[in-house]
Amino acid sequence: MPKKSNYWAFSTHHLHAGRFIENQRAMFECVKNDPSIRKVIFFRGEREDFLIQNAVNYEIVEHGTLRGAWLLMRCKVVFLTHSISMDFSLRWGERGFFILPLAMRRRVVVNLWHAISLKRLYYTANEETRMHTDRVRYRNRERSGYAGLIASSDIDSYAMAAMFYPLNYLQVWCTGLPRNDFLTCDEEKLPHYILDSIEKIRNLQKKRRLVVYAPTYRQTSACEGAYYYQFSDFEIDRLKDLMRKHGAVFAYRPHYFKNSSQYFNLDIYIDGNLIIDLSLTAVPEFSAVARECDLLITDYSSVHLETLYLGKPAVCFAYDLDSYKRQQDGLLYDLSLVFPGRICESFDAMLEAVDEQLGGEQGERALLTETARKMFFEYRDGKNSERVYKRVLQALESR
Repeated sequence: MPKKSNYWAFSTHHLHAGRFIENQRAMFECVKNDPSIRKVIFFRGEREDFLIQNAVNYEIVEHGTLRGAWLLMRCKVVFLTHSISMDFSLRWGERGFFILPLAMRRRVVVNLWHAISLKRLYYTANEETRMHTDRVRYRNRERSGYAGLIASSDIDSYAMAAMFYPLNYLQVWCTGLPRNDFLTCDEEKLPHYILDSIEKIRNLQKKRRLVVYAPTYRQTSACEGAYYYQFSDFEIDRLKDLMRKHGAVFAYRPHYFKNSSQYFNLDIYIDGNLIIDLSLTAVPEFSAVARECDLLITDYSSVHLETLYLGKPAVCFAYDLDSYKRQQDGLLYDLSLVFPGRICESFDAMLEAVDEQLGGEQGERALLTETARKMFFEYRDGKNSERVYKRVLQALESR
């Protein structure tokens, strides 16, 4: 089937198919007004309203249908969030799937990897985790065929090249992450779905300071020692007292991938007042959370880098640090280089650090923040999507 260079394929979230967000959405927003590009958005499951405004020459099609198959065969440009294996595989039931092995040499396949990684993933991960995540052989093989894999800085590009082996370094595009364009642009230029999220956050926040807890998932299915922190009633009471003291509200933003029946138990404490829900279901795009957040609490999640991009304070609650480094994914960087704030391995230490940050204690944070920014962000000009677009056009010219 001949490929058409002006047919560009986008996909919704591989697990939450009703959400067209993050880097994929940012790239779509970049080209949505271009009538020469046929933009095809693939989704699974029930058709959702993606709140697309003022776009031309686009189509939303269900993946796995005859229409979807024909359009995918025609698309010369294919954008990924994770991989072909995850974003464009056919799925059924709980675990059934079939990978469509796309003709890579005849396409421009660009992996818009969803975040700057602090964790050691894929080829760089600890052996037990690497064997688990690369158990689908095609996921490893497809990497060498990418036309581009985006990165945010020189240091990030080295990490990405190592993680995505057998991809080579020349395939890495240091463009910045398109989704970061949503962090600093004027509100009136944001897509409506992000504006709706911001309004929702402000209604829940009620003019109080916003403290966001956004932990990552654990490799519970691959590593015996991996576990999720379980908050006690006593700890929640202390947390609420601290929020009242500083005129703040505590928001819970869990990772979208729940791979264990025993997940973080903060869900049971959400009361809509002092502890609120800012999960992916409530607020699809983290950019909205980052823009409104006053203080972030996380662990090894890359969401920290979005608040770092904005120069906002963060506390690292690394309750399983040794286990995570040695048995689970592992870390690419020393956390002290990544986090200008404190690294806490206990609930008491975390609560004390939050108290200090909300109380205005800065220490050397400003200097450390700027150092970390230089490590991870080559650009902070709001033109990341534009740079990816230009690289795509260059790649099309060479094929």
